[in-house]
Amino acid sequence: MASEAAPSLDAVAALLTDALGATTGGPDPAGTWITTDQPVRRLGLAVEPGAPPYDWAHGLDALLVHRPFGLWPARLPVGVGVIAYHGALDRWLWSGPDWGLAAALDVPTDAAPLLREGRPIGVVGASAPDLLKRVQNLLGGVDETLGDMARPAERVAVVGAMTDALVRDAAARGATHVVTGQIRRPGVAAADQTGVAILAVGQARAERWALRRLAERVQACWPDVQIIPHLKDTAAPADAEAAGAVEPNRAG
Repeated sequence: MASEAAPSLDAVAALLTDALGATTGGPDPAGTWITTDQPVRRLGLAVEPGAPPYDWAHGLDALLVHRPFGLWPARLPVGVGVIAYHGALDRWLWSGPDWGLAAALDVPTDAAPLLREGRPIGVVGASAPDLLKRVQNLLGGVDETLGDMARPAERVAVVGAMTDALVRDAAARGATHVVTGQIRRPGVAAADQTGVAILAVGQARAERWALRRLAERVQACWPDVQIIPHLKDTAAPADAEAAGAVEPNRAG
């Protein structure tokens, strides 16, 4: 039910944590990352804020970010809180069963996800006519393609990484096309050998879309919250550990 009152940072985080099915309290960012007592009227979105200066954050009450690694809390404008979702957002984006990327592309998916190291990282689903056009309309573009995109998309895999094993697993489950973030060398040979076409949407493009989807959830509950998208996005690090996480001032 929508409310006219401006929410607290923790109320926004609770809403999004529930929507993502995230687990809080662990080392991976999920929920309130930097606390604030001020109500959230202006919420900024950024895939990766990076290092200061943070002049662009003046006037905001809070930030919703995907990768807070490298963020300097002491250099943010006074009173700006941060909500962050890293692994939980990735899992929802690439393997979410209800409102992730596959669902937005109208690709009905199998119950069993694609796994990497035992964890869901993608899904395989039914046919998707005009797949390239669907992706372009949804995300506003693509980075690159590999293989025969003119071939009918009889079965589509949506997966958050392009490894040799994941491409082969998708092909073994009948996928003719794979939608992923970036074309990676380990998966190129597998794609060539299996005949699977690869559509790389751009990792940051997909993540920006995911943040907007979360922002829509916030505005559905609190319509007066103003969303300021993508104030400062930088290139994605190779992995979380390489980025050097900064320990936040956690709630509780």
